[in-house]
Amino acid sequence: MFIDLTDEDIQPVQIQMENVPNVTFSEDLNLRLKDMFDEEEQSFAKVAGMTTSVRIDKNYVYFSNQWYFLAVSCKKYALSLYQYCDFFDSKIRKNDKAMACLEKRNYLSPDYTNLFDNSEDAVKMQKFIEGDPEFRKGKALLNEDSKTKTFKPRSCKDIFGSCVLKALQVPDASSGYLGNVIYYLAKRPELFNSIEYEIRKQIGLPIGSRKLPSSTKDCAKAIIDDIYSLDKFENLASTFLPTEKFVKIDTSILEEDTSSSRSLRYIFARPSSGMFEPLESDDSKPGVFTDNQYEIRIGENVELCRLSTEWKDVEVSSGKDGNNLRALIEIVNLQYKSYVKIISILGERYLIHIKQKFVKTDLPDAFQSSFATRYIKSLLAKPFTILTGNSGTGKTRIAQQFAEYLEIKDEMGQKNWEIVPVGADWTDNTKILGFFNPFGDGGKGKYQKTVILNLIERASTHRELPYFLILDEMNLSHVERYFSDFLSHMETEGNPFVLDGYEGQLYLPDNLFVVGTVNIDETTYMFSPKVLDRANVVEFKPDKESVIGLFDKEGASNKILPAVDGSSEAFLTLARKIRTDIKNQKICFDLLKNVFGQIYLDTEKCGFEFAYRTVKEVSRYILAAFEISDLDVHTFNLDNLVPSIDEQLLQKVLPKIHGNRKEVGNMLTELKSLCSDIEGTLTKNGVVLGEEEKEILAEHNQLPLSLNKITAMEGKLANVQFASFI
Repeated sequence: MFIDLTDEDIQPVQIQMENVPNVTFSEDLNLRLKDMFDEEEQSFAKVAGMTTSVRIDKNYVYFSNQWYFLAVSCKKYALSLYQYCDFFDSKIRKNDKAMACLEKRNYLSPDYTNLFDNSEDAVKMQKFIEGDPEFRKGKALLNEDSKTKTFKPRSCKDIFGSCVLKALQVPDASSGYLGNVIYYLAKRPELFNSIEYEIRKQIGLPIGSRKLPSSTKDCAKAIIDDIYSLDKFENLASTFLPTEKFVKIDTSILEEDTSSSRSLRYIFARPSSGMFEPLESDDSKPGVFTDNQYEIRIGENVELCRLSTEWKDVEVSSGKDGNNLRALIEIVNLQYKSYVKIISILGERYLIHIKQKFVKTDLPDAFQSSFATRYIKSLLAKPFTILTGNSGTGKTRIAQQFAEYLEIKDEMGQKNWEIVPVGADWTDNTKILGFFNPFGDGGKGKYQKTVILNLIERASTHRELPYFLILDEMNLSHVERYFSDFLSHMETEGNPFVLDGYEGQLYLPDNLFVVGTVNIDETTYMFSPKVLDRANVVEFKPDKESVIGLFDKEGASNKILPAVDGSSEAFLTLARKIRTDIKNQKICFDLLKNVFGQIYLDTEKCGFEFAYRTVKEVSRYILAAFEISDLDVHTFNLDNLVPSIDEQLLQKVLPKIHGNRKEVGNMLTELKSLCSDIEGTLTKNGVVLGEEEKEILAEHNQLPLSLNKITAMEGKLANVQFASFI
């Protein structure tokens, strides 16, 4: 029943305090922790932000959430130790006969031994009670009264804290209550598990990562099996050093001094080694090469070699070699850095597969809604998106959550996104790109940079990562006054900004994604067609069920944790592919040209026709719809094609339409007719449809999103004699 407290697998992870991270918890977890302290201390407790305060008698103790990180670092040991404490309190402390045995040190009495299922557990409990230094650290459970020479048992909470704090090796002077915190959590394993889960996510353990075995040889085997399944050691082959009997792995590339001859010296045995089965000769290694076989190319031949089962887990240091698990991990992280990453968190190792594709099915639930999907497709099609809708509908939240999900920090600890509130005083581009201050730097002059300029510079330095600029309430000022330079440079790549006094040249990098949120009220300004033509306009309008459903949800956190699994790089790779894949863009346009040809004719009559830019961006959007669904564009998937056409009419064409009944009334009627019956409208206007188009329209013959919006615009036209998208 009892776990051996000397077991290596349960020992606390020793952590340097400077490496302990700050963590925050959801409101739900904060409340559960507060309830725990209220129950244990029968007094006041508060858990909020990154701090906990607990009242003890007439005093208070304050501590940071870093204590919970320390608790998680010794969770296995704490849960194992609590088994002893709980058993002692429930089976021994109130048993007078058993307590008499302890006072007499008579651990062979049936009054003591009969409490246990086996003698092994009885011995472990004896060592726990006595405080056997070879079994556990900390003081003994029985406290001898020097005057009466009698023994009185200490509280298990006291002993628990003593054991845990000694095992953690934290200064006693600053950590007395830490033992209590860990004891309370050990009593509540479900809460302990929730705390561990939250902390692991926040320190970089992505969902879907695979925990590696704790056994050294099993961990090595799991790593080897994984990379073999990827490419049969293709990326590892350059490090192989075949000998007559073995295949070594050269680890000298891990050292700055490449003249070193270090290696994993007998990781694989060749068939010629004669060591596949245990041998009796003195110079053999019985059973060392009885593990899995792997095909390894040696010269022109492929041989079935076997993996060693003999491994050690020690620091990688110059001058040492052998089958060292840590050296294997470093080699794999180096040679397979585009495919896998092996990390160590809280004393356990995890293998993470780095995403090669960015697909919708891999995204968290927060990004599975139709609004979120439209937003992501818009960013992939073009790095400028406008989010509009009533205040409080979630525009800024979805933009921030997606940036948080793809967050990566650079070598200086700076993240790859910023939210910048736009002010009513933004009357020129200095609020974005800064200006030269002739009085700065003691009168020498200095260029005053903005948060946005710093983000552009970081994006230019780290071209392998996506960067996100979120301009909140973008239309609190006239957009054209402060944003015209940005609009121009979005369309003309390779054209530097003209900034007087700025050192060097500044370009708008293709890995910078700009998102603007828009509210429409008496304090804001309307967008010009010039701005709307250069963006996808995604309108956030939650349905009744979504709004009412919020009342059923308890205080869940909106914070999205970084994916840290290659999703950021995969997103940028896909965006660049979509922008440059002219061949598949044309295929997409061929599929939708009849529908958009009719839309063009309807809008042209009233001067709202669209040009080449719109056609190109619509084609990219359609391609993005196929790509994030992991579908080949040649499949003509009905569930992606027509709905995406609907979204693009809604997001790229309708936002520019505005005017009175004479200007737009007939056009809205014709567009509404098209959205209600695509095939009928095209046929009536003499368009000859191909068999594939007829098949598509047989299942999807309406554009419901655009139809609803046009109906709403017609209603506005009837009420106020003027219609507009926003």
